[in-house]
Amino acid sequence: MDERCAQFQADAARPRDARTAKEVEKLRKFLFKNQEYRFTERAQTHLFGAVQAHISSHASLSEEEREPALLLVEDALKMPFTVFTTSHKKTFLKHLERLKPGGAGPAGAGAGAPQQQRQKWQVIDAGDSVLSVMTADGDTLDLDPGNSPADLVAKVRELFEAGSDVTVLLDEGGRGVAEVLG
Repeated sequence: MDERCAQFQADAARPRDARTAKEVEKLRKFLFKNQEYRFTERAQTHLFGAVQAHISSHASLSEEEREPALLLVEDALKMPFTVFTTSHKKTFLKHLERLKPGGAGPAGAGAGAPQQQRQKWQVIDAGDSVLSVMTADGDTLDLDPGNSPADLVAKVRELFEAGSDVTVLLDEGGRGVAEVLG
């Protein structure tokens, strides 16, 4: 099941194209059919990352084009806590307000790097060649581990592999990890 959840996240990370709406619908059906399954923390993180990626790719679109992501968020909020945790659901509630017709719409347009440098980023993947991080707003960034101190990268990987939610602060340039918060 972990592999399937990881695949949903990988599919969601691809640029939006004609298949995106089908992928969102497939994820919604998967969540509905498996809502009684007790997902591992890693699988929950992959599912959360998939939903976040779809939200990000739909946030700047028209109200009509945001509809698949809005339905996905509404479904995610209805899932039991064995699928999405309380912190996941709090994040989804913020996105729901942004995606709803008449909501805040896309946030942070034109934001510069200085504003992002102290922003907290959740680690959504800690592979050998890339660290993937995401803000609470669903913005994602892939970091080269070589741009971060080796001890911090090791700590991130250790915590991530243990299934912990890992939050980091980025360096001034936004290219590497400056601090691991937990």
